[in-house]
Amino acid sequence: MVKFGVFGAGRIATTFSNAANGIHENLYAIASRDLEKAEKFAKDFKYEKAYGSYEALLEDPEVNCVYIATPHSFHYEQMKMCIEMGKNILCEKSFTLNSEQAKEIYKLAEQKKLFVMEAFWTRFLPTILEVQKLVEEDIIGDIFQIEANFGFSSEKKPSDRLFNPLLGGGALLDIGIYPITFANLFLGVPDSFDSNVFFHQSGVDTSEKITYFYPEAQAVLNVSFMEDLGTEATIYGTKGYIYFPNFHSAEVATVFNNSHKVIKVIEHKHIVNGMEYEIFETVKCIKKKLLESPIMTHEASIEILRQMDEIRKSWNFKYPQELG
Repeated sequence: MVKFGVFGAGRIATTFSNAANGIHENLYAIASRDLEKAEKFAKDFKYEKAYGSYEALLEDPEVNCVYIATPHSFHYEQMKMCIEMGKNILCEKSFTLNSEQAKEIYKLAEQKKLFVMEAFWTRFLPTILEVQKLVEEDIIGDIFQIEANFGFSSEKKPSDRLFNPLLGGGALLDIGIYPITFANLFLGVPDSFDSNVFFHQSGVDTSEKITYFYPEAQAVLNVSFMEDLGTEATIYGTKGYIYFPNFHSAEVATVFNNSHKVIKVIEHKHIVNGMEYEIFETVKCIKKKLLESPIMTHEASIEILRQMDEIRKSWNFKYPQELG
């Protein structure tokens, strides 16, 4: 049996807990730096144990997989702690701040024979997996363009983690990873890219337009937490196109031919909230004693971070943890 311990008692941990409870997975322990908060969270979501530190949770021998739901600037050090204590890991995206940190984590985990996976929920959604299969079967021919937006008008205060470079803030790592991953899923690794970026006075990126160039295709990706861009995406091929009203949480995608006639509707409603599919995958892999998921491989995780490293390099933007 997989017994989950969870780092962090915030919004994303709430979504995860609802998903796990909805599919009757074993939520065993929750840890927060605020014990009172952890105890309330445990009561609300039916955890057996609550801890006032991450170290205390890791000392519990019953926990055999840790879900890390803290800001991504903490992921690297927290995953090293988990590996040292022999725990399997499901870690929220962005997995780490950069690709070098990710490489080190995966190497350490492999040495200890531990399962580690980036919790990129979109990759596991049945609608996404079915569309990938249909594209491979040539339903829209050769892809020549992808357009994907992820943007919202944030009402967060300047003190929020999104605006804090010390917490790995910025649009690219938080939400830009969605359209970037989407482009990679259907077009692969780009040959080159171009980007325009806007920065907040705190120093983090708030909006960007990224264009990925391929030999016979391009992907136009718009990202912002200052402007409501929605989360639409369209994949254009020589025989038709596929439209997603909300690609990151994809329940529905519609295939059209070049005459704009509907060819097929792909629809898979979430069982709970969509996060259950990454939980299914984690449990399945651990039970099979796999060290990585065939859907969310270590290589894929590192590659997306490498691309974001290159994009940030072109902006001359580093996080404080990367300086020196």
